[in-house]
Amino acid sequence: MRVLRISLTLVLTLSLSASLASAGSEGSSTLTPKAAEPPPVASLEPGRTAALWSRLVSSRAVRTQAPAACRPLRAVFYSATDWLRLATRLAAGASPCAEYYISIPAIVGNRTQLRRDAAWRIRALGPNFHALAEIHFTTWSRWVADTGSSWLTAGVTARQRMAEAGYDVALGDTWQLNELSTAVRRGEGNARANVREFLRGLYEGDGSRPTKGAALVVGFGQRTGDLTVYQNTLQSWLADTAFWADMATYVSDWSQEVYGDVRSHAVPGVPTSARREYLNDYLQHKLVLAGVAPAELEPARSYLRDAYSPLANAAWERDTGYGWTMVPAEQMAGYVSAQVNALRFFSATTGQARDHWGFAWAPRNATGAPAAEFAARTGLVLDRLSAAIRDSAVTSDPENPGSGACGAPGQDLCAFDLAEARHNEGWRTFRSWTQPVLRFVTEPQTIPAGTPSAPLTVALATSSGAPLATPASIAVTVRSSSPQGMFSSSPAGPWTSTLVFTVATGADGVFYYQDTRAGSHTLTASGSGATSGTQVVTVTPGPVARVTVLPPAGSVRARGQRRFTASAVDAHGNAVAASFAWTVRPVALGATKPGPGGTATFSAGRLLGSGTVSATTGEVVAIAGSADVTVTPATLRIGSIVTRSGARGVRIALTTVDGARRPVSNGVLAVVVRRDGRRVLAVRARTGAAGRTLVRAPGTGCFTVSVTRASAAGFRWDGRTPRNRLCR
Repeated sequence: MRVLRISLTLVLTLSLSASLASAGSEGSSTLTPKAAEPPPVASLEPGRTAALWSRLVSSRAVRTQAPAACRPLRAVFYSATDWLRLATRLAAGASPCAEYYISIPAIVGNRTQLRRDAAWRIRALGPNFHALAEIHFTTWSRWVADTGSSWLTAGVTARQRMAEAGYDVALGDTWQLNELSTAVRRGEGNARANVREFLRGLYEGDGSRPTKGAALVVGFGQRTGDLTVYQNTLQSWLADTAFWADMATYVSDWSQEVYGDVRSHAVPGVPTSARREYLNDYLQHKLVLAGVAPAELEPARSYLRDAYSPLANAAWERDTGYGWTMVPAEQMAGYVSAQVNALRFFSATTGQARDHWGFAWAPRNATGAPAAEFAARTGLVLDRLSAAIRDSAVTSDPENPGSGACGAPGQDLCAFDLAEARHNEGWRTFRSWTQPVLRFVTEPQTIPAGTPSAPLTVALATSSGAPLATPASIAVTVRSSSPQGMFSSSPAGPWTSTLVFTVATGADGVFYYQDTRAGSHTLTASGSGATSGTQVVTVTPGPVARVTVLPPAGSVRARGQRRFTASAVDAHGNAVAASFAWTVRPVALGATKPGPGGTATFSAGRLLGSGTVSATTGEVVAIAGSADVTVTPATLRIGSIVTRSGARGVRIALTTVDGARRPVSNGVLAVVVRRDGRRVLAVRARTGAAGRTLVRAPGTGCFTVSVTRASAAGFRWDGRTPRNRLCR
């Protein structure tokens, strides 16, 4: 067995090494120019990665038991290249209480196509390693435009291509949408609506296994000077409650790209604890901002509390795109450690049940170092990332959770200095809500359909509800989630689907609302530079205007049954809950028995013909609806013929029944009795209440009975006589 295992490992190593070498550069083996983005490769060191992968896979059944104090981590990584080396290095020193999600880039040149033969290699590293299929948002946007397909179809198609490429959501694989644009953040045009549909398609797939995934959100530079516009944009976005409700359904990992800049961290003379605080001001700014949002924005806050996954920076060497990391590899390793320390500290000290974050891995040989040297340097960064995650999961210092990321006690790998480094105080403004809030002052209302509301009032306030300290004046637009909702500045109208008015400090905005669609509808008051306010208006149906009975017509056999259903609507078509009184005309046609949910069962009598079944509701004004009903003949059968010997001949009992073998009374039968083939009796007999009649025939011999005619009100005879014979 040992020889077999060694041989299998060697085969896997050689096979994997060959596949990495052949697929690595996607057809290009030339040296990457210094300024160019390197082509995606599975590993910068194919041979060493293959050997490590094989060793890990062969021993993956053995997993270290997580200590009781080990903080669980859901780590979501974005890898622009070198994904398999990233996964194997992480697996080589994995935390026993972490789940690792590794993205695999789509095919360059057509990024709607996904890489095959890749996902299983990530899964093979153990049950805590999962593959993420990169769904490239910009490329799929072009696919929608080129094909004329819907965004929902785009998401469903992407899930189909995932399955074709070998991603298995049943085994923990999922998708990573890269990346939501600034248009989504700003709410331009249909950007958010399109993304919501795309994510719905990615989540639902073909419907057999809905699966949440990750969404990457385009970042904002850490060294940006004036953050006012960006913070205002985020505050307005957090107020889009419908958007966040969808995200809670479709997206498990909301990965904000917070690609930090080393020059905003390594400030000389500043202790590690203070640097950590500045790091978290940036890394956690969206979650911090949601935490101080007005109470009305709870949908966004509660979602981000669970799903927010800051995507920190392990991209090296980078001068643009990922945050500035043009420092020696040893300092980059220290920067990675510092970020892990900050992320762990924040999660633990803010009471989060688990850690939820990840890193972007996008190595780029910007200095033109020899390939082997660059691979060794990036390997150093990878190993530090792996160790920092593992060693910070359990801490011996409860006052400093996550400190294990900075090395063993007495070490401080997180501490290094850059002479030009400066902290950005601007990110601290995200600790407070800076926008005025448009708040509905009046209580929620319930109004009948088609009836104007009482006055509704919108005022400006702080996030806590206090009056604004400084004067402000904002043009406010009110809209409704109902397509039939209308607004006016007067209860008499005129009415319009949106209404614009001015709200100022000390001068509230007053308007009226009217709707013809019953239900709960959200009114939204929005204005530039202010946090939108919402209020729910409940619209109840008006009085019954029309009753409908379904089916509108039907036939039923005599003594049969048919169910009818009545429903009531108001003048605007809204369903109205109502109870109904049921009648039949003509009365002799049958009877009704009311049932649940506006139903009634019509039981036909034996009178043939047409009539109506009606449902009526209303105590003051009766509103009725009806359906036509026709009673058709049922089938009459001779149920049995029983012949018995008597003192002077035979006694013959005949019964008539319907199709359900129920007796039919008041029927008339023409009965012929033959003895030894000769007719000895022909008689007309009437059936009694049990559908039974009795005739007698004299003499001895072999008797047979036949019915030549049979009739009964509401029935048509099937013309058959049961076989019978008696000899005496």
